[in-house]
Amino acid sequence: MHKPLKSTPEWAARDRTPRADAGSDSAAVRSWLSVVNAYHLCDALMARRLGELGVRTPEHEILANLRRDPGITQQQLAARCFSAKSHISALLTLLEVRGWVRREPDPADARAKRLYLAPQGERIAERTAAVQAAVVAAMVDDETPSTLREVTEAMQRVGARLKAQLDG
Repeated sequence: MHKPLKSTPEWAARDRTPRADAGSDSAAVRSWLSVVNAYHLCDALMARRLGELGVRTPEHEILANLRRDPGITQQQLAARCFSAKSHISALLTLLEVRGWVRREPDPADARAKRLYLAPQGERIAERTAAVQAAVVAAMVDDETPSTLREVTEAMQRVGARLKAQLDG
């Protein structure tokens, strides 16, 4: 039996109101914490449901990317998964042993390998995609298209500002 997910993680339940001298707006901090909380709850639910299939979240990310874009390189995959190439390489080796992934030589670059789902990998990727779709559907249940558009636009603006800080 699985433990029920907490509605609010312990760290978020503590008083997180910043001190006035911290220079932070408490509404901004509450908004940020709500995003972090939702992300962690989504991650926990995905991990639980993927675990029922014998798949870990990083493995699902690889399967989903190869399902969406067969033939990508390991370097492209690492960038999409926000992971080090060495970590992706180790996971790919594990997935190859399971018979889920295959590497093929790149005809244009002898040093590179192209990545594909094997037939068994295609079947499990379809199942993990259904898990992801169900979690996303649960997240947005009862939200209006307008609200979803507003959230998307706000997060895109936030992302652009954060990227500018990283790049600048």
